[in-house]
Amino acid sequence: MKRFLIGLVLGASSSGITWTVTQDRGWTAVVGLVVLVLVWIGEFILNDLL
Repeated sequence: MKRFLIGLVLGASSSGITWTVTQDRGWTAVVGLVVLVLVWIGEFILNDLL
């Protein structure tokens, strides 16, 4: 649950920053979803790499 909330907050924050810079809905959605997914599965990726 903790990782979900962190991903949600970071995804929304990155989307807000992207929207402020680009004013493009496509880039905003892509960046927000990528950050959200990377936070969710990042632990598994890091465990495999280390």
